[in-house]
Amino acid sequence: MDTTINQTDTPVELSEEEQEQLRLKIEERVLKYFQNKEIAKERNEENKLLFEELEQLFQDSGDEEVVIALPSGENAVLTPKFVEKEVLDKDLLAQEMEIPKDELKTPFDFCMFTSQGKLTPAMITKHTTIQRDVKLKIAKRKPTRRKRRSR
Repeated sequence: MDTTINQTDTPVELSEEEQEQLRLKIEERVLKYFQNKEIAKERNEENKLLFEELEQLFQDSGDEEVVIALPSGENAVLTPKFVEKEVLDKDLLAQEMEIPKDELKTPFDFCMFTSQGKLTPAMITKHTTIQRDVKLKIAKRKPTRRKRRSR
């Protein structure tokens, strides 16, 4: 990502010493900026690895939900997220239609074969499967306070 600075003020005359100080200050800020970007990149990579490990540990635990108290007073809540999607097996469909697989790429291709009568909704249904995945969802939540009933 490029960041540009547009300066609309008229430039102020600076002495050589002030120009040098300004240049050093800019250089220092640029170095700090890219150091921070590198640190953020490393943290994101570390978080990705931690998340993968958490997914495995959560799956091994067999729990429906795990709540961890955080030092900030909030709770970290780990829950499973169930994802279903329909997947069309283009390889088997192309094989049944007796055409090369690469001829079934775009929606236009499907329309064309349907209009020619070579592809039917039944064929699509036959080669469509439902893929189910369980993914980990981790979120911060404010602690809930349970109100006591007065008797």
